[in-house]
Amino acid sequence: MRKLIFLILSLVIGSSLLAQTDRYLYAPLYEGCVDDEPSPIYGGTYNAYPKDIIDAQFPGGDVELSLFIHQNTERQEVYSGETDEKGKALLVTGEVLVQFVIDRCGKPGNFQIIQSLTEEQDAEALRIMEMLPIFKAATIDGYRVKSAYIAPVKFKWKYMPEPEPEPEYTDDYYYDDWW
Repeated sequence: MRKLIFLILSLVIGSSLLAQTDRYLYAPLYEGCVDDEPSPIYGGTYNAYPKDIIDAQFPGGDVELSLFIHQNTERQEVYSGETDEKGKALLVTGEVLVQFVIDRCGKPGNFQIIQSLTEEQDAEALRIMEMLPIFKAATIDGYRVKSAYIAPVKFKWKYMPEPEPEPEYTDDYYYDDWW
């Protein structure tokens, strides 16, 4: 039984460490790469995707991208002005859509809010997108091209957090008792 538990823990810890190092998987592909020439951008609100394009890839795939966004999203306490039937304050919920361009060096940039919620939530979505690591660049016929990507950042916390209760101080401890 102990061996089974050890094996399971090893797999969980190993996979989480691997996922953390995988975020920089594509960085060595483009060392010293500079993409400063104008070129068409495929996808998003720019141009249609050609049939033969191989899309840009986040390290670990789309599921890892969603996980990255979810793990780095901080709660934005934006009061919606409404309360539920119990009188609890409700937060603004929904999703912010952010479009960004992955250049031929795999670097994400040109961040734009496509669908907005509030200023605070939009700023949080942009903060997360600026943390994105290097992608594997999109290709057409083996040549790297710029591509646009639209990613949702979801804000689903419904209620304002309860305030922390003030600690109660008691007179049980006297410094005079120590002497």
